[in-house]
Amino acid sequence: MKSRWEIGRWSSIFRILKWFSVTSISSQVHRKYNMRGGRKWRNTLNPFNNKTLKQTALMGVLASQLMSVSAHADELSPLVVTAGRIAENPANVSADTTVITRDDIEASQATTVADILRTQAGIDVASNGGLGKSTSVFLRGGNSGHTLVLIDGVRVGSVTLGSFDWANLSTADIERIEIVRGAQSSLYGADAMAGVIQIFTRKGKKGIHTQVFAEAGTYGTKSGGVSVQGGTDSGVTYALTADTLKTDGFSAAASGTEADPYDRTTLSGRVGFQAGDADINLSVRNVEGTTDLDGGFPFGDVLDYTQKTKQNVSSVQVVYPFSDIFESTLQISRSTDDVVGKDPAPFSFNNSDFKTTVDQLTLQNHLDLEAVSVLFGLDVHRDNGKSTSAGFDETMTQQALFASFANSYDMLDVNASVRYDKNSVSDNATTYKLGTVFHANDNFSASANYGTGFKAPSINDLYFPASAFSAGNANLKSETSKGWDMGLNYQVEGDDLSYDIDVVYFNTQYKDLIVWSPDANFFYSPINVGQATTKGTEITASLRHALGFVRANWTTLNATDDSTGNWLARRAQDSGSVTLGTDVSGLHAEVQYQVVGKRFDDAKNTKTLDAYNKTDLRLSYAVNNTWKVKFRAENLQDRVYEEVSGYAIAGKTTYLGVNANF
Repeated sequence: MKSRWEIGRWSSIFRILKWFSVTSISSQVHRKYNMRGGRKWRNTLNPFNNKTLKQTALMGVLASQLMSVSAHADELSPLVVTAGRIAENPANVSADTTVITRDDIEASQATTVADILRTQAGIDVASNGGLGKSTSVFLRGGNSGHTLVLIDGVRVGSVTLGSFDWANLSTADIERIEIVRGAQSSLYGADAMAGVIQIFTRKGKKGIHTQVFAEAGTYGTKSGGVSVQGGTDSGVTYALTADTLKTDGFSAAASGTEADPYDRTTLSGRVGFQAGDADINLSVRNVEGTTDLDGGFPFGDVLDYTQKTKQNVSSVQVVYPFSDIFESTLQISRSTDDVVGKDPAPFSFNNSDFKTTVDQLTLQNHLDLEAVSVLFGLDVHRDNGKSTSAGFDETMTQQALFASFANSYDMLDVNASVRYDKNSVSDNATTYKLGTVFHANDNFSASANYGTGFKAPSINDLYFPASAFSAGNANLKSETSKGWDMGLNYQVEGDDLSYDIDVVYFNTQYKDLIVWSPDANFFYSPINVGQATTKGTEITASLRHALGFVRANWTTLNATDDSTGNWLARRAQDSGSVTLGTDVSGLHAEVQYQVVGKRFDDAKNTKTLDAYNKTDLRLSYAVNNTWKVKFRAENLQDRVYEEVSGYAIAGKTTYLGVNANF
């Protein structure tokens, strides 16, 4: 039975969220610029001595208290937010973290975030066909539901499936992407077993800045949109983006001939302003997509089978500095994920509807003592999933307390975090993480992390209605993990030549994995029987010279089911990419070569997905300060391969586009 306090709390939250969801308000997580500086941070950014630096840093903190916290995080790139829930210098962050900036996104010319993630170290991507088809991301060999996905600090994804579908995530309104590898449940709770991927949307800035963009290419693909960023002298900032993509597509089924079209529209907006000493941020992100689907092998074309998806993220956030060293952040948010499948064929099993809602409240407090940082807070979310076609409407809640501590010494950074999650439908969970970075000198550092994670059962796992074939299991336990990693980094910054190399080894063990297994009568039900181990090495390197640049990464992965010894499905043992590029007189050119090794499509390892390699070309030319023309060609060799057995991938494609900035 819920207490009167809990009922009253949720009633108040829902009234607020109902108003904000009607007006579609969403926000980026604000983080205070953390002045904790490691040895590398001081030497890289400030030539003064330590005494002068401390005086300068103190004046900077005092002068910035009335400024937006997220503005610090964006203007002082390359700060990292997700690794510690506050803005930090990446040199002080022990977790293996990648930051993909707006410049990186525009140089890639990618129209979806999934296309960017495909070439990142430690990530496998699997799509059931072309644009708009179901797309999963596997981080460090974990399941797709083992990576927590955040958009501006808000949990997103389907609580019925327990994972996020990347198919409809456009890049047009994205400011940056942060990938934090390794267990992060001690800060973020359920689902962050393999890591966290956080998407930050674009924010306002002073003046008025307008970007118009359009592109057309193979398969009748057309995309375009407009983005406006602005700000006033009174401190009000805003950012509005609208973009659309349509394609005639190709058959999602590898054996099919009927083209499966797709169209998507994304609208997003952010508004930030001050009320006294408080920073208030409101924003919205809404995406609607419609795609035709096929059945894959052995079904081939499924005529007129369509799926409509609507995803919304809305929140309001208040950041209040109680003093120069203490700040509180309150965020109330709602995310929804609605999917409707329609198939006119008689007695089709493809007709379905699933609607999920996540209501979240987070209160975070940050004490910043320059070299010491203390973070503590409360995190509550209520997940609801319902389906008319399946016949259920179920809710589960998680309430958590979390705390973290970080300290910077002259050559050593240490951090620790702990979290307690109380779950309404399964066992409670306590998770923790320890991390450290040792700075041997200005160029070389070593890091190490150990952490635990958990994932609560999904609503489908728990409550899927019983039929003649299957049923959910209300007695499931949470999945758990423990893992560690060690990394080495060497970097040199020079006027003419800069280079960086990272090597990370990781090892994670998963227990009580939820597996839908048949009994003697082939009746399927989920049980906690799975165990798996994922381990491997990630190598990333970059080199920049006045003449051009090189970026490369390589991942060697061993991801096995401990019970059977089989390889986990759709994880490549070897994968990597190399990008060569140059910037000369307004011309940006880069060639990217990607390799993905052999994988298995199923848990029994009976179906093999062959290894493949492909080459992409990207060119852009700035005609003047306003106009830029773009060209890209993907899969130049016209490779035929599959990411999911029975589903096709685009062949050779070319696109021509234009950008205008006013």
